[in-house]
Amino acid sequence: MQVRVLAYQLNDAGVTAAAGDYRLVTTLLDPRRYPARQLAALYRERWEIESVFAELKTYQRGAKVVLSSKTPDGVLQQIWAHLLVHHALRELMARTAATRELDPDRISFTETLRSARRSVTATPGGFSPELLVQALHVLQEDLLEELLPARRLRSQPRVVKRKMSNYWLKQPEHRHWTQPTRTGARAIRIKRPQPADP
Repeated sequence: MQVRVLAYQLNDAGVTAAAGDYRLVTTLLDPRRYPARQLAALYRERWEIESVFAELKTYQRGAKVVLSSKTPDGVLQQIWAHLLVHHALRELMARTAATRELDPDRISFTETLRSARRSVTATPGGFSPELLVQALHVLQEDLLEELLPARRLRSQPRVVKRKMSNYWLKQPEHRHWTQPTRTGARAIRIKRPQPADP
């Protein structure tokens, strides 16, 4: 398999060289279509997938709620339905944030879910496209009134508690790890490949 390796550093104040050096291996090979800086900035957001799992399993479906279908096809249908609803809610969050040029992280998923449920149960049955657009605007205004605070930047040392892996052993200085001060592509410096020794 052909891959592209990006070496970069996070240029945050207080981050040591050892903590700031990263390598990203990707199958996105075209540097014009997928610039290195953009990929490195996106990679820093990778932990957000855990939030998505919680949204799907705990909030949207409900804690301790099992899929009710008795057949494999029925279970697949329910899973697809949950994924489609989640996608629609996330699209609503992204579009709502875009109306005020906000980061979509400022829109609460649980508030979006509650508001969407209220809007569906308040007007059961079919309604005209005009009413749908009007309901969407009301829903977006509600979501913009309940904004979350801007997310703090996070950083964790790449260490382990026990020496049973290739990572560095956790030390007392790792308890108060310096937090990032900048976000996005500006905080990333792409390292140029060094010429090979003859």
